[in-house]
Amino acid sequence: MYIDKSHSKRDLILLFLNLGIELNDELNKSEITKDLESKIIECKYNDKIKNCTELIDYLKSPSNKQRPTTKIKQDVMFKCKKIIKWGKNDYIFDGLYTCKEEPYTDVMFIHHWGDLPSVRRACRFYNHSVYCINHINPIISEEVQSQLNNNKIIKQQHINSLKIKFATPENPILIYFD
Repeated sequence: MYIDKSHSKRDLILLFLNLGIELNDELNKSEITKDLESKIIECKYNDKIKNCTELIDYLKSPSNKQRPTTKIKQDVMFKCKKIIKWGKNDYIFDGLYTCKEEPYTDVMFIHHWGDLPSVRRACRFYNHSVYCINHINPIISEEVQSQLNNNKIIKQQHINSLKIKFATPENPILIYFD
């Protein structure tokens, strides 16, 4: 069975874990790919992958997960830091940027790597500037987007009670807000 090289061992383990199959993570990637042919039949398919042929097509196609090389990541991080610094300095055109097209070209270069938190932050800074030419959203993979949504849900849940610390432990004062 052919599996595209862009799928990492971790990606394969997580994919099959979502399909109800546990793969041995102590094996290397080539050993895992040999075992996959027998495991495909046992899968419990979901909304993303509905049947066996879709799973095989998914494994044959390149992964959509973003993995920049070290050189590209260094360039992306430098441009992110530059945009964030420009935003923290009230979007002044002094040393970092001289015209409004320069930050736009930097954001257009980095927005493809939206899985990196610095890229999302730099895009947010750029979109809040008065010199924003176009509103640019970073491209985020589905896995990272689901993690962000889960984190957002967790941050929204809070308890609406206040406990005063200077009260006695036997008789605490509780205040409830409706």
